[in-house]
Amino acid sequence: MPPKRGGGPGRGGPRGGGVGRGRGGTQHFGGQNTPAAHIASVGVKRPSHGKSGKEVGIITNHFEMRLESPIIHHYDAVGAEPEKVLPRRVTEELYQKLKSLHPQIFGEAAYDGRKNLYSPNRFPFDGDIQEYQITLSPAPAPGAPPGREPKMHRIRITKTHQEINPEVLRRYVIGQASHDNDVTVAINCLNVAVAMLPGENDRFSSNGKSVFVPEGAKVLGSGLSCWRGYFQSVRPTLGRMVINVDISTGLMYSEGNLLDVARSFFRRTDPGFACVTVPMREADRRNFSKFLDNVKIITAHADSKKTAMKPRGIKRVLPTSAKLTTFKLGNGQEQTVQQYYETTYGKKLRFPDTVCIEVGSGAYLPMEICSIVGGQIRNSQPPPELTKDVVEFATKKPAERLADIKKSLHILGYGTSKYLKAFGATVESQPMKLMSRVLQPPTLEYAVKKQVVVASGAGTWNMDHHKFFRPATVAGWAIMVFAKPQFWPNGKVMEVATAFAGACTDAGIGGLKGPGTNPVIDYADPQKTIQDALKALGMKHKTEKGIIPSLLLIILPTNSTQIYREVKFFGDVEFGVATQCMLETKCYKRLRDGTQGPADGQYYQNLALKINVKLGGINVVPTLPSTANIIGDPREPTLIMGADAIHPAPGAEGRPSYTAVVGSVDTLCSKYVATCRAQTSGQEIIDDMEDMTRSILSDFIGYKAKVENKPGVLPKRIIMYRDGVSEGQFAHVIEHEIPKIKAACKAHNISAKLTFVVVGKRHHVRFFPEGSAGSDRTGNCIAGTVVDQGISHPVEYDFYLQSHAGLLGTSRPAHYNVLLDENNMGPDHLQQLTYTLCHVYARSTRSVSIPAPTYYADIVCSRSANHYDPKGPFRPDAYDPASSGKQRLADAKSHYRQPHAVSRTRMYFS
Repeated sequence: MPPKRGGGPGRGGPRGGGVGRGRGGTQHFGGQNTPAAHIASVGVKRPSHGKSGKEVGIITNHFEMRLESPIIHHYDAVGAEPEKVLPRRVTEELYQKLKSLHPQIFGEAAYDGRKNLYSPNRFPFDGDIQEYQITLSPAPAPGAPPGREPKMHRIRITKTHQEINPEVLRRYVIGQASHDNDVTVAINCLNVAVAMLPGENDRFSSNGKSVFVPEGAKVLGSGLSCWRGYFQSVRPTLGRMVINVDISTGLMYSEGNLLDVARSFFRRTDPGFACVTVPMREADRRNFSKFLDNVKIITAHADSKKTAMKPRGIKRVLPTSAKLTTFKLGNGQEQTVQQYYETTYGKKLRFPDTVCIEVGSGAYLPMEICSIVGGQIRNSQPPPELTKDVVEFATKKPAERLADIKKSLHILGYGTSKYLKAFGATVESQPMKLMSRVLQPPTLEYAVKKQVVVASGAGTWNMDHHKFFRPATVAGWAIMVFAKPQFWPNGKVMEVATAFAGACTDAGIGGLKGPGTNPVIDYADPQKTIQDALKALGMKHKTEKGIIPSLLLIILPTNSTQIYREVKFFGDVEFGVATQCMLETKCYKRLRDGTQGPADGQYYQNLALKINVKLGGINVVPTLPSTANIIGDPREPTLIMGADAIHPAPGAEGRPSYTAVVGSVDTLCSKYVATCRAQTSGQEIIDDMEDMTRSILSDFIGYKAKVENKPGVLPKRIIMYRDGVSEGQFAHVIEHEIPKIKAACKAHNISAKLTFVVVGKRHHVRFFPEGSAGSDRTGNCIAGTVVDQGISHPVEYDFYLQSHAGLLGTSRPAHYNVLLDENNMGPDHLQQLTYTLCHVYARSTRSVSIPAPTYYADIVCSRSANHYDPKGPFRPDAYDPASSGKQRLADAKSHYRQPHAVSRTRMYFS
């Protein structure tokens, strides 16, 4: 039975004058089924809702918000000297002081910490403008010149003449009004209002829309800790306003004495503080200085009541100790830091040989009197050695996550917030219940038309007794072992070779068993030239077998990232030979019976999945009905594309971003080619989309002519799944990327219809099964769960699809937004195609979380470092402070190497 639909505001519209509907159990959401004709949208307006699949009730981490709000008054709160931009820390401190001085005016207003101030009441200002003078007293700065006067700031608050009636939100969520500036201001106001109460708690820390609390924190080491956080975001959905609440994780600087933090940072267990004692290694000093950049500290002087409690930011770690670091007093006299502290405070320093720090005020401080203030967020990725601990801390089973989300409402204070009350907002205490649909999984086809019917909701299948749809053949293979022969004797290597060859042969790959097919084996020193060793291996194979091998199997030691990159550059870029790396600890290990031997069959079966496509084969294809007859129709040749952009981690200065575009070339859209580029750091829009699309189209046309013997066949439908685009970038994508795809088509005289879908993964929407019917063995919703009502966009064409079975923690559905649909794909067709494409990811016999082409584009981006010559001048992970950003980008582009011509025709990136 399809979901019920309303014809007007009705069930999805207002109740009692507010936005929302009543409490209750699982509900079909009504309201406006499709937006009114006059409504504008960024992308495609929702054509209808999907009907396919079995209906299953679920719970989501959204809480309905109802509004009985007065008029919202919007003010600008800025410094009277606009050329002076104050840090947010200062503006928030100024506002708190202003509020304490004038609580009758600002007591219920919501301030975003920058310049936006929202009030449910009009301020009693003459001419709607008022200026205030606020004084902030500076902290005493030991070692800094005395006599600093309190700092006076002039703050001007001006009405913007925007008076927002919440009626605009009601009309927007029922599809009767377009998104305009009034809607944006009203939503921003509510988001600021919900953040006000937790933001006033000094024990909490906040970052964007997440609030972090110290309870349950985990010490990681390396000077870092993990805090539990709670994400909250007010969002418009179809028929109502909601708050999306989720669990988040914050990486924090460890609180405590700076010397102890230094020991933790350097992972030292020996007594004393040798790690920061002069002479300190320059590389260590730079790394520690970078780690502490702008970290806030307070100073405490032993046996003294003189304590600077106002935090100050660390500017750098000095190379000199307190015993040797000098500065001038106000009278011109020069003193060392040690002399100053011992004279001023009458107490000798315990560790005068440890290095000093410089704080923002210019003062030099001995580390032993400094303590890092708790609750400071580190905005960067955790070090690799801590990633596992962070993931374990962040991972929660669905039932646990839902319970924590419910408990978080007490911390977030929706029921007690005077700010929400002032704006007339109330939030339901229980999460929303929705009606989802579980899509039917596709039927997959292997060799000789043998079909596998994937069980509904399983998200996995077994290919035992099936061979690849189009198995490849190995024309000679060789094994390189990066270890000494005494640790990896020939017999041990042959055990691995036999297990590998058996798994590949069982899957249909030829050339690995039979007379004369044994591999050539060689050994190499990991410390020596990798490329020379691989060339020698290839020549050895040619000498013994008469041909250059088409496959190199590489056994790597642990911590071998650089070797891996050199191997991939050699195979993918230089010589076009397939390479497969195996860690020595994975391919040969202790078995359950206590003996040593090759890893279990599943490990080598997974390698076979990768090897077949690297050699030009095709593992599995969907049947035509499974794709809503979109893929495989000879009358409508279809090109499926994927695109992504990845960016350097925060703090990775000077490194470029990388973009990738992949595209299918075969009739059944299971074989893909790829192209990748370097571009400006942090830029999301793909600059080279036209050139990259032209490359994909050329490969499509060439494959049709040369492999499928269909010369002259051009795509009539193009479906792009674009990853990595935030909602705020949708308009830019429509303006810049879509015209470039069309220009590429025009260059090939192609008049294909384009459907452009954005795939979103970085969001906080979660689904939880309401009962056992919708639950898998991990407690997650079952694979194929789709939602396009209840929490979907009020106007635009979007849906959520959880296409994979749960493994660890709580599964995250992907969010799909349709920006263009010239193919007029209805929700059922697009959702089914998307779900099917999640089943043809070549590396797995499980459905994955996003469509295969999107996944491939992500992999190609992540492998970008492999395309630089290890012997060349450019190092993608290095940062040269003497090089400008433009020069760095130019170097990244000029030294980037495209794959070898042979690799380009194959899925070398698998």
